Amino acid sequence: MNVRRTKDRKGGQWVASTPKSKRSRRSVPLPPWIAARMHSYIENEHPRPGEPTAPLWRSRKNGGGYRTAGERYAVPHDWSQPVAMGTFYETIFKPALAAMGLPVSAPAHDGQPATRGVRLHDLRRSMAVMQLTAGTHFMQVSKWLGHSTFTLTLNTYGDWIPEEDGGAANVLPEPPAPANLVPAESVPSNVVQMFGRRSG
Repeated sequence: MNVRRTKDRKGGQWVASTPKSKRSRRSVPLPPWIAARMHSYIENEHPRPGEPTAPLWRSRKNGGGYRTAGERYAVPHDWSQPVAMGTFYETIFKPALAAMGLPVSAPAHDGQPATRGVRLHDLRRSMAVMQLTAGTHFMQVSKWLGHSTFTLTLNTYGDWIPEEDGGAANVLPEPPAPANLVPAESVPSNVVQMFGRRSG
């Protein structure tokens, strides 16, 4: 999956743009099982399978809907425009969470306390944690997330990197024999130059 452009609503119109930074433009590989499901969805359920720029999910038509007597208010589906993130949670994400038995955000009601459900951003964080605990290198995860620096990834998710992935065991090699026992020219230097030109 390639992240190359964004769409936002400005002045009542959808405006195509680019991600906020160079690192935000990225490629994120899909696991084979997700790729297979996405392919099946696009080929068998999506009404515009041959259009690469078509919205992935349906939106709702602007300007109101209708309600048949005795039925719930309904707004027709619209495949001509992207889903506005302001309504994504209510129209797509919340029903999906409920169908999976996952917690859904809801305000306090009839004496029941408010509940905090799964947020869309929680899925992003879950992906990062699962990849890191599975042993994926943090630099690769950082690229997939589109983080501006690798340090940001470490500061946010460093606790989830397995110790063995970072070489918790101290495997510092034994130094060569003292110079008075071995000719100096036969002992390779193990000093890493931090400044200036690299030699050798």
